[in-house]
Amino acid sequence: MSSRLAAAALLAALGLAGCAHEQAANSAYAWAYLNEPGEGPKLAYGRPSSDEVLLMLVCPAPGGPVEVSASGLEGATIGLASRDRTSPLAAKPAESGGNGTILMASTTPRDPALGNFRRTGDLAIVNGDKRHSIAARADERRRVKAFFTACGA
Repeated sequence: MSSRLAAAALLAALGLAGCAHEQAANSAYAWAYLNEPGEGPKLAYGRPSSDEVLLMLVCPAPGGPVEVSASGLEGATIGLASRDRTSPLAAKPAESGGNGTILMASTTPRDPALGNFRRTGDLAIVNGDKRHSIAARADERRRVKAFFTACGA
């Protein structure tokens, strides 16, 4: 199974639902880093110890693309913003099994918004005219850096 399909399946299996703005503003959400052998590094923003994931970054090969999956967004774009950099990523809906909308996009580890995110921990999801902060807290920034290091950025 391709890592893109695996990410979509993972998000669908987690039972995603709800609007991005409701989840992004929730202080109970956190960044989690996983690097299982054979799957590549993953960085996910969601509710710890639950099935709720709002944004997932997957790097199937070092230096290769970063696959971006987001739930609860409308339209055909996953907008990522970090400080003065914004990256509107063309996205397509993925099969969600009826558990809400999942958008999938692809970019590089050197994407301008992701580059700022790696350096600063600052990240927001842009959907339409709304910007929802999902910035990494000080204690989460090492997880962000570990993801980008493993991804070859």
